Amino acid sequence: MTAVNPASVAGRLLSSCSPIIVANRAPLTLEEADPILGTPERLVKGSGGLVSAMSTLAQATKAIWVAAARDGADEALAARADENGHVALEDSGASYAISFVHPSKEAYHLYYNRISNPLLWFIHHYLWDLSREPVIDSRTEHAWRAGYVEVNRLFAQRVVEEARAAARPPLIFFQDYQLYLAPEMVRRELPSASLSHFIHVPWPNPAYWRILRSEVREAILTGLLANDVVGFHTHQDVRNFLVTCEDLLHTGVDFGQAMVYFAGRKVHVHAYPLGIDVAEMRAMAKAEKTQEWFDRFAQSRCEQIILRVDRTDLSKNIVRGFLAYERMLEAHYELHGKVQFIAYLQETRQNIDDYRSYLGSVLSAVARINRRFSSGGWMPIHLEIESNIHKAVSLYRQYDVLLVNPIYDGMNLVAKEGPVCNERDGVLVLSENAGAHEELGEFALTVNPFDVDQTAEALYLALAMEPAEKAARADRLRDVVERNDVSDWISAQLSDLAMLATPLHLWR
Repeated sequence: MTAVNPASVAGRLLSSCSPIIVANRAPLTLEEADPILGTPERLVKGSGGLVSAMSTLAQATKAIWVAAARDGADEALAARADENGHVALEDSGASYAISFVHPSKEAYHLYYNRISNPLLWFIHHYLWDLSREPVIDSRTEHAWRAGYVEVNRLFAQRVVEEARAAARPPLIFFQDYQLYLAPEMVRRELPSASLSHFIHVPWPNPAYWRILRSEVREAILTGLLANDVVGFHTHQDVRNFLVTCEDLLHTGVDFGQAMVYFAGRKVHVHAYPLGIDVAEMRAMAKAEKTQEWFDRFAQSRCEQIILRVDRTDLSKNIVRGFLAYERMLEAHYELHGKVQFIAYLQETRQNIDDYRSYLGSVLSAVARINRRFSSGGWMPIHLEIESNIHKAVSLYRQYDVLLVNPIYDGMNLVAKEGPVCNERDGVLVLSENAGAHEELGEFALTVNPFDVDQTAEALYLALAMEPAEKAARADRLRDVVERNDVSDWISAQLSDLAMLATPLHLWR
């Protein structure tokens, strides 16, 4: 795990403050024992960039982690709390102290399944078909008040309790779009606390926020501007946020200093591109279980492999990736039997109709393309839907082309994980709308994610690229990822907060 140098600005801040991480979900979930299969109870680390990044931050800062008890498994963990209300958990040598919030099932459903997902998620990723959706009505208003506002209130209440119980000034890290209102609620109770909010999704232009009622979008912006620092992955997201504050709140904005003047305070808005734990990822690549999967795939692999590793989210643009591959096969018969597209996918949000429908579209596209082109034992697309980190990393090691073509994405860590594990100088084909493009685009093949023909051409160019150019691009990709890993992401935020932290004798 990443360590923070105690002599650094960030280290000195941590030595004088009590960090609190606030995120919708805990870093670990409980997987119950299965007496039929004979599997024991175990803790499973959550998937996704947010959990990975915040787990690293939790280890670096020894923070209390405030999370929602989302279901029965979380409630079972919460029942193990000590006298301070903390649940101590350990996983692979990492230890966590979790403080659970307990919303009702109905409140959590409204907060998560009606407002956070899909409403806010769809806004952040420009996913709405505005001629048909969304329909904002009294049900939306009810979900906002009884769900989103209520759960944010419970989070804020727990954060304030944790902060007041701490011996040192609180240093509070809010995470993502589920918790936009909590910072203002905390600020009212703890006016001198140091608050930071990192948003892991792209920030759309202000016109798209007009989907929401004025009082809702203003509450979101007011909640965020209660922080001392608001962080994003890219400079484009920073600019979009500043313009949104100027256009929708009519507040003072300094674009040169990336600062918003609001309620007598200065709010700093910065880009902190999220990196990966390079050492941990490379250790995973060398793990025995990863090698076992590598050997299995190596025995039957095609001459060249195009790989994608994704969740089955609408924003990931999976179907257009298959259509581009189909166009490439149409234009280049000589590749038949020599290339295979491996799609390693993880189901997500199957309780939402649009996501179930999209998964059906993914399966249909694969079946149709395989029926059309399969011959002589060659299957052009190999699709697996499951979650196995060792298998995913084994595939990272052996791709020739890595396709990362989201419609819009906050960062997309696959674009960083793949290159540091790959052993074949694989080429990255990268959407210009992925947050990772700001750092990696110069050394990838850039595509417009909506342009299927352009993506098909990029896939072909990547497969046909000369070895010397492949090696040069792969070296530069690895260099960028290594120089900007997750420790830099943590240290940059802590260093900025150190400039703003309130001394111990003033914060209460």
